Amino acid sequence: MYRLRKYILLTLSFCLLCLLVACSKKGNSSSFNIHFLDVGQGDCALVECDRHYMLIDGGPVTAEDKVYNTLVDYSVNHLDILVVSHVHDDHVGGLAKALTYASTIDLTLCTTDNTRSQAFEDFHRELITDDGKITVPRIGSKYKLGSATVEVLDYGADNNDSIVLLITYGETTYMFTGDMEHNMEERLCNKYSDNFPVSFLKVSHHGSDTSTSIRFLRMLMPKYAVISVGKNNKYGHPSESTISKLKQADVTYYRTDVDGDIHLSSDGRCISVITSK
Repeated sequence: MYRLRKYILLTLSFCLLCLLVACSKKGNSSSFNIHFLDVGQGDCALVECDRHYMLIDGGPVTAEDKVYNTLVDYSVNHLDILVVSHVHDDHVGGLAKALTYASTIDLTLCTTDNTRSQAFEDFHRELITDDGKITVPRIGSKYKLGSATVEVLDYGADNNDSIVLLITYGETTYMFTGDMEHNMEERLCNKYSDNFPVSFLKVSHHGSDTSTSIRFLRMLMPKYAVISVGKNNKYGHPSESTISKLKQADVTYYRTDVDGDIHLSSDGRCISVITSK
């Protein structure tokens, strides 16, 4: 009987050890990174999860070489998801050349498939050359990116045409806002009853005073934020009021005009940030 119990205990211990090793290997194989490119006055971020890639915007046309070279450096010739937050030139301008390298795209999300500018027309022409097509998402739609989930929270009209995304990886969450303004922020605050905490915020509209209200920050309570903005830009972005509100909310924020490229990584619980400057 003693030998039998000893054998059972040894067997259970061995099975538990195998389970722990398997979990450890699974955890170690997972990865999550966001690379914010310093594209000047515009937005561009490359998101990677478990070697699956999503590109959010492409900056202005003056950044096309940087966006293209970044994809080459990371060997990203296939995108699981491409998101055009909205069709303004400072978000879509750098995409046409990028798609000559990342020529395979599983899903392209945009609020319209109509050409509105030369930059958008160039991007759309390159997209359909490789049999790509635009999908206008529904609010609430969810997509997988490796072990992360990408959810479309909202979009509206004009700058508020911007697709607002929430990426969830483990216990961490990341909100991308495009150029949305106060009225969409109010709509989100009302929708989530002023209680929708996130780990990270991509500050809307390059830090303009048309967005990032105190109520919105109180709802989100982000620990980290990134402002994608051009150095000495003619718009005066980011505004002093936005910077002041981020400081009051005790948000650790980074700026591409000051910090250069910004690389964020997470294990699903903690977030670390490295800048190129």
